[in-house]
Amino acid sequence: MNSLRFDLPGVLCWLLLCVALVGCSGGGGGGGATGNGTNRARFTFDVDLQGVAGVMILEAEAVGNSGVIWGPGVNPTITGVISTGTYTVYTGGELRSPVAYYIFTGENNFADFTEPATSQRFRVQWVETQQGLNMVVNPSGPGTMIYPCVLTGSEQL
Repeated sequence: MNSLRFDLPGVLCWLLLCVALVGCSGGGGGGGATGNGTNRARFTFDVDLQGVAGVMILEAEAVGNSGVIWGPGVNPTITGVISTGTYTVYTGGELRSPVAYYIFTGENNFADFTEPATSQRFRVQWVETQQGLNMVVNPSGPGTMIYPCVLTGSEQL
C-alpha cells in the first residue's frame, strides 16, 4: 500500500490532520495537545444506508515511516533510524444499522469490510466531503454504491 504524504488528496490528509490535532506531537511521542502524545483518534459518523440509518465508528492511527541507516562492512549493523516524512494511516472499526453489522480494517483511503455472520466481504474507498466522508463500496466495480457519512464526533485515544 502507499504511504500517506501531505500532498495526498482529501480524506487521508483530513484524517492525519485530525489525528495530529487531537494529540500527535512528533519528536519522540511526547507532548501533544493534552500531554499524552497519542497518534490515534476515534471518529463517529452517521451513515445513510439507502434510507436506513447506521452508525460507523472509525479509529485511525497515523504511523510515521522511517528509513534505516546501516554501518560499514560485510555484516553491517543498524546505526540509526531516520524519518522519511511520510505516514501511513491505519483504520479499523465497525458499522452498525438495524439490519446489518460490519467490521473493517484498512490502510490510507481504503478499507476491507466483513460481515461476521456470513463472512461477506467488500472493499470501500473513503472520499472526503464537506460533512465527513462518502463510503464508496466496490470502488472498482461491479455494483459501485456511495453512502454518505456525516461526522458527528471525534476524540483522542
